Formats: sequence, structure tokens, C-alpha cells
Amino acid sequence: MASSKPILPDQAVTALQSAAEALVRAGTVTNASVGADYISMWPIESEEKAREIAAAFHAALYGLQQLHIVVPSQHGRA
Repeated sequence: MASSKPILPDQAVTALQSAAEALVRAGTVTNASVGADYISMWPIESEEKAREIAAAFHAALYGLQQLHIVVPSQHGRA
């Protein structure tokens, strides 16, 4: 049975976590957490800013997912 979860390599999660940490350092959010199946940030100053951040992370997440699917993995190759 196929999983409905996105296929996301660890490197992609690391990139998203780095972006979330940058938002914390910049003071845009106070707390942020990224896992294999979630992204959580709070508080965000306005709905407009929350939508902007969500759109950027959505684009990154699904762009990285598509890239991972399309580009052959070098893992395990000699």
C-alpha cells in the first residue's frame, strides 16, 4: 500500500529547519519546529505574514519533494 505522505529526503527537512531557525533569529516568530510530517511556527504578527510564510514553506516543501522524485538518487551507487 502506498503512503500518502510526501517523499522528502533528510536534507530537505534540514533545509526547511534552517529556514525556520532563521525566522526565529530574525524575530519573525518566537518558536518554530519542523519535522518529517509537520511545520509549526508561532506567534506570527499578522494573518498576512502567516500566509506569506505558509506559501513559501509550501512551495519549498513540494518543490523539494518533486525534485527528490524526479532526480535519481546517488545513495547506494558505486
